[in-house]
Amino acid sequence: MRCDKCEEHACGLGTPCMTRESEKLYQGVEKKMMQAAAEVECTYYGDINRIEEIIEFSKRMGYKKLGLAFCRALSDEAAKVSAIFEKYFEVESVCCKVCGVPKDVMGAPTSDRVGNISCNPIEQARLLEEAHTDVNVLLGLCVGHDALFIKHSHAYVIPLAAKDRRLGHNPLAAVYCSMIYKKMLEKDVNK
Repeated sequence: MRCDKCEEHACGLGTPCMTRESEKLYQGVEKKMMQAAAEVECTYYGDINRIEEIIEFSKRMGYKKLGLAFCRALSDEAAKVSAIFEKYFEVESVCCKVCGVPKDVMGAPTSDRVGNISCNPIEQARLLEEAHTDVNVLLGLCVGHDALFIKHSHAYVIPLAAKDRRLGHNPLAAVYCSMIYKKMLEKDVNK
């Protein structure tokens, strides 16, 4: 499928280009999640930010304990987000450098810019599992580390922010800024 090339998007109007019995995929908790997400969307569409949406969604799901997996470079932001979440939930947070594993043990390169201690996303997920979090919020883990965390998380994962050092943690700025987008399209990937 290449839905990105579709100009009609008739599926959103009730006349999809293909049909499957997708509704059967949503039973139990998945159905409850779809309902809670739709409630938040319908009630607050465009009126609240993503942190507030996470709070509203989590309340509707009956969550009591939120996990926060964050990048050490976003420690200040993690502290602020935790302070907000703590008004409504118990919070467990785990920094990416947990357990201080040296990069050479992981076979990873080091540099003066990134240091010699490895990120540890699988341990982050494991620690949040041991804390029995209801849902885990992802705050700025590196590309690849985020994928490992999501794969190993026992609980569902809600991304709060994706790390993008170049664009102020706003990856979509690359497509909103025509100059950056044009440069990326023209880039020769064979170099």
